[in-house]
Amino acid sequence: MKTGTRGLLCVACVSIVSVALAAEQDIAPPAPVRVELHSKVLNEDRVVWVRTPRDYAEGKGVYPVLYLTDGDGHINEIGSTIDFLAANDRAPEMIVVGIANTDRTRDLTPTHLDQVEGVSIPLKTSGGADAFLKFIESEVMPEVEKKYRTAPFRVLAGHSFGGLFAVHALFTRPDAFNAYVAVSPSLWWDERSEIRRAEEFLGKRKSPLKVTLFFSAAAEGPKMRAGYEKLRQVLMTADPPQDFEWDSILLEDEDHGSTVLRAHYAALRKVFAEYPVPYDPTTHLAIGGMAGIEDHFRELSRRYGYTIAVPERLIDRLGYGYLFSTPPRTAEAIAVFERYVTLYPDTPNAYDSLADAHEKAGQLESARKDFEKAVALAKEKTDPEVKAYQKHLADFVARRPAAPAEKHQGADVPPASSGPGHARP
Repeated sequence: MKTGTRGLLCVACVSIVSVALAAEQDIAPPAPVRVELHSKVLNEDRVVWVRTPRDYAEGKGVYPVLYLTDGDGHINEIGSTIDFLAANDRAPEMIVVGIANTDRTRDLTPTHLDQVEGVSIPLKTSGGADAFLKFIESEVMPEVEKKYRTAPFRVLAGHSFGGLFAVHALFTRPDAFNAYVAVSPSLWWDERSEIRRAEEFLGKRKSPLKVTLFFSAAAEGPKMRAGYEKLRQVLMTADPPQDFEWDSILLEDEDHGSTVLRAHYAALRKVFAEYPVPYDPTTHLAIGGMAGIEDHFRELSRRYGYTIAVPERLIDRLGYGYLFSTPPRTAEAIAVFERYVTLYPDTPNAYDSLADAHEKAGQLESARKDFEKAVALAKEKTDPEVKAYQKHLADFVARRPAAPAEKHQGADVPPASSGPGHARP
């Protein structure tokens, strides 16, 4: 969408576009929905919280799913981190499924212990991680996939005992998820039994494993640090399966609680490391133009196992980048916006953007038709920006009361002043 800063082109135009887009949205974050189900595996009622992307209800696309332990405590934090990364084209939008606790120690610990020196939490029910993992795989996942438009890409994330559980899940059920995130995992549990399990797994697994592991540590004392360092050592010296990737981060200026936000951010950047579109550092335009962007998202679709559409904002950004280059690359802008219309024929903004390019090229009759099409679609779809599209049309008519014969494409026609609602750099 365009802003009133039309006519200004600067190195930060990408940021201007992003800020303008965010400014026009409802700024309230998506509210998680409470889902109750009875678990036959655990023989108890459970609550999960499901947080969908902001525009989920208006779309038809599918989304990868992040399953989260301690869900009621962390779902909004990791959800907002995903929102931020997606808005900045560093990760896809995701569905987050936060599983609320009943007996945390039971569900998240892989072995039973009667007592642990220096640990005061009740341990009587410890050792239920395998049953909890079965509950997720056989009951939570089918319920989520039945009710929501999910993509076949899953992430498991947990903190502390939840991080221990994520590591356990990886080395016992490596094909259940595509990525495993363990924030400050309690790897000291049962004399580092999960690190021994990791060593055994990595020594035996010969077939490819297209999975990512990310784990972290903070300023949490020598026992936690020792587990973190030992797992790093095991991974660095092992002969890992083909396609297996891992990374870790040590956040020494964070404690056991505060580390979660930064660790989740770093983890998602690793899991989706290939997601960002490459940009030319000089022109600040996508390398390869529109064809390069589409090739990039075809490769992402192959890598992540589901069709990932080119986000509208990237097309809009590229088109206006061409339009406000020095000198203007008007023909390329028109080609980009025409592709925008092809890919998103029901989107008013596609026609409104194309109208800007046609007007700048002196193709005024085409511009008028595009503005009118944008208004008609906005009314048909009850688009919240309908007034902005109407204003763009009215402004155009006021500027060009009688559109003359169209000029040759690329003519330098002064740009229109913009109304609210668009990301004109």
